[in-house]
Amino acid sequence: MKTSLFLVSLLATLVLARCHSSQSEINSSAHQTRLLSVADSVKLEVLDWGGEGQPLVFLTGFGNTAHVFDEFAPKFTDQYHVYAITRRGFGQSSKPKMGYDMATLAHDILVVLDSLHIQKGLLVGHSIAGDEMSKFASLYPDRVAKLIYLDAAYDRSNLMQLLAQGPGQPNPTARDSASLENLSQGIEEVVGVGIPVEEIRATSVFSKEGKYIGDTTPTFVFPATLSRLERPAYSQIQCPALAIYAQHSSVRAAFPFYNRLDSANRQKAMASFPIMTKWASEQEALFRKEVRKGKTLGIKDANHYVFISHPAETEKLIRDFSQ
Repeated sequence: MKTSLFLVSLLATLVLARCHSSQSEINSSAHQTRLLSVADSVKLEVLDWGGEGQPLVFLTGFGNTAHVFDEFAPKFTDQYHVYAITRRGFGQSSKPKMGYDMATLAHDILVVLDSLHIQKGLLVGHSIAGDEMSKFASLYPDRVAKLIYLDAAYDRSNLMQLLAQGPGQPNPTARDSASLENLSQGIEEVVGVGIPVEEIRATSVFSKEGKYIGDTTPTFVFPATLSRLERPAYSQIQCPALAIYAQHSSVRAAFPFYNRLDSANRQKAMASFPIMTKWASEQEALFRKEVRKGKTLGIKDANHYVFISHPAETEKLIRDFSQ
């Protein structure tokens, strides 16, 4: 049986992933940070881990910044020159009122590649970055060597209707907000994986006492993006593409925050699980059918953040496909 954590961890991450930090920790991911201009008054944060070989560019899930790859991206510097981009609206990137449609977000990627003098790159995108990659490949086919989707190859044009069928997201409790240690435990329980500390620092605002008090991303960014999602133009993708899916065999695997749900929302989770399973299977079939050089693979009971929950397996799949 299969389902995707995108629908559930997307919202859960927006609520609690910001709330996990440890100010005593040091970022061990050695990289250079650049702010590259992509439009008038719009700059994007780009992390550069260095390395030799073909350019490998990571694109983030919704609500995340390039720092979400801090522990995963450096694994590839032995074979690739590794980068990651923070899309507009998040982290250190500019937060304009406009430009959250897929065509503009894809064009942002194009300008970054131009600035980095990358003629043709290997794009690896997590979650909603799949929408951007599909758009990019359809608009600029000569600029992409291969695409790798990390639990990202879905048609999300009916996302809100699907979300409405699932359980309500658990809110942070007073205990979660009481200390950084408690918040660390909270994110583990809700999202199901530990988020790199620099990612939390990049997306969160904390009080002097160390309590989470807000998000660095303006609230308008989320609806501005979700309202502009569109069906992926899979048939226009010319390059080889791999879709890696998180496959779930149980409700608890699909909803890592199941224990935090009340009885009514547990019932919703149970009821929505087969719906999500069917939808995910249909999405996988759609990708195989429409992407001419497409391939799909799954990781059983992986988290939506497959590169965090199953880094070794995900790394191998990326390396094997990108050769």
